[in-house]
Amino acid sequence: IIIFFLINFFSIKQIYQEVMSGKENLEQTINSIQIQNFNQAKIFAQNSSNNFSAAINNVEKLKSCLLIRFSSYLKNQINDIEYVLTAAESLSRAAGQSASFGQSLKDVINNEEKSIFSKLSQQEKQSILKYLYQSGPELNGLKANVNLALIYLNQTNLDNLLYPLKDRINELKFQLAQAELLLDKAISITEILPILAGYPEKTKFLVILENNDELRPTGGFIGTYGILEIDSGDIIEFTTHDIYHLDMPIKDKLHIIPPEPLKKYLGVDYWYLRDANWSPDWPTSAKKIDWFYQAENKLHDQASAVKDNSKEFAGIIAITPQVIIDLLAIVGPIEIDNVIYDKNNFQELLQYKVEKGYVALGIPSWQRKEVIGDIAKELKIRLFDLPAKQWPKILTILNNNLDIKNILVYLSDLTKQNFVKQYGWAGEVKDTKDDYLMVVDANMAALKTDAVINRNLEYKINQNPNGLFAELKINYAHQGNFDWKTTRYRTYTRIYAPLNSQLIKTEGFVNNEIIITNELDKTCFGGFISIEPGKIGNLYLEYKLPDNLNKLVDSNYYKLYIQKQPGNNVNHAIIDFNFLNKIKSFNPVSLNFQKINDNKMKWEGDLSIDRSFNVNF
Repeated sequence: IIIFFLINFFSIKQIYQEVMSGKENLEQTINSIQIQNFNQAKIFAQNSSNNFSAAINNVEKLKSCLLIRFSSYLKNQINDIEYVLTAAESLSRAAGQSASFGQSLKDVINNEEKSIFSKLSQQEKQSILKYLYQSGPELNGLKANVNLALIYLNQTNLDNLLYPLKDRINELKFQLAQAELLLDKAISITEILPILAGYPEKTKFLVILENNDELRPTGGFIGTYGILEIDSGDIIEFTTHDIYHLDMPIKDKLHIIPPEPLKKYLGVDYWYLRDANWSPDWPTSAKKIDWFYQAENKLHDQASAVKDNSKEFAGIIAITPQVIIDLLAIVGPIEIDNVIYDKNNFQELLQYKVEKGYVALGIPSWQRKEVIGDIAKELKIRLFDLPAKQWPKILTILNNNLDIKNILVYLSDLTKQNFVKQYGWAGEVKDTKDDYLMVVDANMAALKTDAVINRNLEYKINQNPNGLFAELKINYAHQGNFDWKTTRYRTYTRIYAPLNSQLIKTEGFVNNEIIITNELDKTCFGGFISIEPGKIGNLYLEYKLPDNLNKLVDSNYYKLYIQKQPGNNVNHAIIDFNFLNKIKSFNPVSLNFQKINDNKMKWEGDLSIDRSFNVNF
């Protein structure tokens, strides 16, 4: 090694100088991007790329050295160095692409006044949306360079010559993996946001406001709906209405038989829009919502305040109150009729106003939800008056709420809907041939009691010579009282399991009644439970999983997908896996996932998002 360094001293020195210059230029690139000096960043990025490219060329020349050609050890060290340099060159290109993207977006907004969305002209709004709409290839190119850098770093052996840099390179690998995820989100936003913002064509949406304090299968009770029409970022129309304004006037004209649990436990003879989100599969419920809306709307008199002559919507969007709460955290408190709504009191205060407080204020019950429209209008004004530097925060809020299903999107155009589905925002019940679990609660005339229910879940998989067996325990801790908002908790609970699962035992449902159906390509176990304030309700199910899953385990593979119900949070979950075969590897690798012994594993956490588990034998 010493002889090699002596012979190639000047070449190695040149490589070192190029690497140091490349590193400095890359750091300057990042600093320039952070202060939005994108043109300077592009220059630094190009210089950095040139530096690392020159270093790589010099490394290639070193490979012709006889010592390298006949020493596998030295050859491996040189290859590792080249991997790192190639990764650095890819990063430089990615940084340059980031700067170009930022500059192109900045060119549309060229002064402080124009950095406020409400002050942009229609043409400028169209320019922004057009650029986002067409930026997919550019962002995919950026992601490709980040991915390439990660590939080269993963090929690098850090236990020899590069050992002193091991921690820093591992940290860089983690950051690049995170960057890939962020770019995935950015690409998804650029593909779907222009469409939702009415570009390239004007769009009209039916917006459903779901209150998850009164949980229903897709997020919550539909208490309010709105009509949203957007053209290139301009909101042409956004009106909200009490759901009962649509349902009640036609209640004697529309006689649709409801699903049996609604009829039995909610005490309704007929089915209307307010209960239309009965399927936990959002595309299915969205189509049903659209059908009810059109059917009920046709039955309204032309002079009705809620009469809408729209023949069809571009899509149906459902949101829960948490979306509004998160937006209030950005825009600040909103004052309506001398009442201040903020991120801390919004849901509680609004529910009081529309459920009870309107009486003291002398507001007719028919007008009690008009305040929702007033809040929506003021929120829109405040959002559109935010400076451009706040826009990324808004996008992050929307992205996070899409991820945790506080926003569900259904688009009637199949191609556009596939975009939504691709990024996990469609709210569909997942199509999987592996193990699967989804617990769906539906509040049955229990007021807003879901706000005080603490849920825990335990799921155990046991394999024995007869197959795979599942045990499911669900605990409902009622932490409320009898008052205007909460009462005894009454829920119709459905457990979705792999198709052809066979029930063995169940405990906890009222009268031990359970209905077994096959729907959404799953087997569903459904029953009713009632829990008094201060008490804990327990459900227990034991069932055999279909034989095809046991065959997958025998072929050295097991996967479990646990799907979160929109609007519902399971505070604590325990997943136990007990197999006959010896466990070789598993995902996700985290402190929450522990290997107990060769055949058993345990995971603990929450179900705020969907969870996926993979085990190899």
